[in-house]
Amino acid sequence: MGITVLKGLKSYMLNLGSTYPIGIDIDSHNIFAVQLKDTRHGLAIRGLAHAEYEGSVEKASETHGGMVSQLKAITRNRAFRSKRVVVHLPSQSTVAFPINFRVGKEETLEEAILRESEKHLPFSIEEATIDYPSLVSLSSGEVKEHKATIIATQRNHIEQSLLMLKQAGLTVEAVDADISSLMRLHRYLHNVHAYSVMLCHIGYTQTLISIVTKDRILVHRNIAWGIRILLAKLQENLEISRHQARAILRDYGLLHKAEKNLNGDQGLKEDEVTRESLVRTIFQIMTPYLETLVYEFHNLIGYVISEEPDAVVQELCVYGQANFIRDLDRYLERTLNIPTKFVNPMTKIALPEDNMLSDISDGAPFGLALGLAMRKVTWL
Repeated sequence: MGITVLKGLKSYMLNLGSTYPIGIDIDSHNIFAVQLKDTRHGLAIRGLAHAEYEGSVEKASETHGGMVSQLKAITRNRAFRSKRVVVHLPSQSTVAFPINFRVGKEETLEEAILRESEKHLPFSIEEATIDYPSLVSLSSGEVKEHKATIIATQRNHIEQSLLMLKQAGLTVEAVDADISSLMRLHRYLHNVHAYSVMLCHIGYTQTLISIVTKDRILVHRNIAWGIRILLAKLQENLEISRHQARAILRDYGLLHKAEKNLNGDQGLKEDEVTRESLVRTIFQIMTPYLETLVYEFHNLIGYVISEEPDAVVQELCVYGQANFIRDLDRYLERTLNIPTKFVNPMTKIALPEDNMLSDISDGAPFGLALGLAMRKVTWL
């Protein structure tokens, strides 16, 4: 597209272009990257990349080496066009909280947000970078009440991440909040209604839980819970490898609770008795750690009911590595009494013929990267 800019008597043409950047989701121990393209049938995947790095996010940020080398490998992926990226920081580097506030007569909206946010920050406001992915006016009149969801990050965490990406040869166009990415993806995949929906993205060590409507965030939280704890406990109790633990989650998961006809071993053959014993054991190992997750769901639902009694949660949509835990959706639906479904966005977006996925379910953890990749950027 072109825009004519007049300067004196001369006319200059300012040529602008737009592109889908590479969306990079930095999870604990994982980097997921996606780039999209437009087709006649809608969005399609141009390229995918996944890499693992050793150590925690914090250690990787301090040493740079491991993560930078993995990011460089991503830039060498021939499926990607350009080196422009949109990223979000690991949730361990951010804090999220709601605020209610009024704008004073001598204040701007941004000044009022900073004033109120400062009361909740675990670090000084001078060190903070503030984002507010949800902002609504609660009243009209001369003095308006506002409610916002705040995502805050210490500036030095952003600077470290930007330095790593620059060392990898990437140009950062934007740093996004993880809930913004998930809501962008969810809106693309579903007809979003005015009623409340709970969104959950289960990662390796962190889980995002939010209750949202079509145009606002009612509550948002990141918790230190992920698929790693389940894998670790299966490995420890069954004395198996990580690969075997992943296979058990996929094949059995919460099967024991889901199957109503498992009422004992009478009349079962020997191999069926062995299988029944195994699924019971797996369920017993996993249940205490799933109760921690369920407790967090109840906390968020309770908060929303106390703040907005009319906001009834109509549905729970679970993204990310939850897709690898068989029957977790049915378990959560029964426990929370909310209709629940897994969402694997790769089943609704066209993949390239030479995609890296051995199975379509392997694409589920790319959800947040997909939401990032949908943020189109404009450039000169």
